[in-house]
Amino acid sequence: PVRMGNDTEGNALTLCVYSRKSGRLIKLDTDARALLGLERGGTNFCQGLTIIVDDRNGNLPLSPTKQDIAFGEEANGDIHKDNLYSWIAAIVNCYYNN
Repeated sequence: PVRMGNDTEGNALTLCVYSRKSGRLIKLDTDARALLGLERGGTNFCQGLTIIVDDRNGNLPLSPTKQDIAFGEEANGDIHKDNLYSWIAAIVNCYYNN
């Protein structure tokens, strides 16, 4: 996503999830701080960090339209979702905090 010169988009932390199975962007969250359990205030607000997740092996369950992640379509989907976002949050914490 283009953010330079775009005042309508947030610039705190963008999360992009790409799927090679569908060949496109399947999830875009322009402010993923709450999703990843990160601090929402203070000096971290304008860091402009972009996280790109590439589902290289096609392990993420896709919705029928292939435009979103459908964790509810698989057994133990809630656990898969929690694990995915926990791993992303752990890595992001290395870069997001001062």
